[in-house]
Amino acid sequence: MLQTHDHASPHDHASPTAPLTLPPQAVLISFPICPFVARARIVALEKGVDVNVRFIDLENKPDWFLKRSPTGTVPALDTGTDFIFESSVIAEFINELGGPSLHPEKPAARALNRAWAEFAGNLLRAQYMLMIARTQAEADRHRAALFTAMQKVETALHHAPYFNGDGFAIVDAAYAPLFVRCDFLIRTRSIDLLTGLPRLRDWGTALTRRDTVRQVHGPEHHEQLEAHMALRGSALSH
Repeated sequence: MLQTHDHASPHDHASPTAPLTLPPQAVLISFPICPFVARARIVALEKGVDVNVRFIDLENKPDWFLKRSPTGTVPALDTGTDFIFESSVIAEFINELGGPSLHPEKPAARALNRAWAEFAGNLLRAQYMLMIARTQAEADRHRAALFTAMQKVETALHHAPYFNGDGFAIVDAAYAPLFVRCDFLIRTRSIDLLTGLPRLRDWGTALTRRDTVRQVHGPEHHEQLEAHMALRGSALSH
């Protein structure tokens, strides 16, 4: 059983009273550096759900995957019977398997969490485009777009250490990969994307220190990012 928790709070989710399970044949189809896959994997760890992960080559997608997937994107959760796609939907599905929810109790707070989790996709895509940009001018353009989006999240942060306060939620899992890559860029390129964003910086520190986030982004993650950027001809790899 994969489960780890490093902060105790009323909304944290250590040790469900009964194991939460997926069918033994279920597999989460993934790509090693995909931040959207990371979201689903973090939620599974937080919920104590065992999930088998199968990595595929997105440049050479296998026929069995293309036959099952309506979008051809990862992550996808193949239960053997059902083929569930889109990372936010997979995270919600895992959350609903049982045990304490990774959402706030109040309907409006849940809706806002889902909205900001959806907004995370904008930041992740802008950050990725920055990282693979082939020219410095292109990188600067994506960095500016990313900063504008990050400013919007900064104004929405009213609690600490996580989005809702003490309790880790799905919205935190949605943003965790962003901060992992921010950490990568500052460590390897001295590029600090969090300058002028103190609330985001504190949130990112809490997330990147969390055990589940660290498990999903193992010690090999920086090397995988380096290799992918070089393969894409990134200006930041020169």
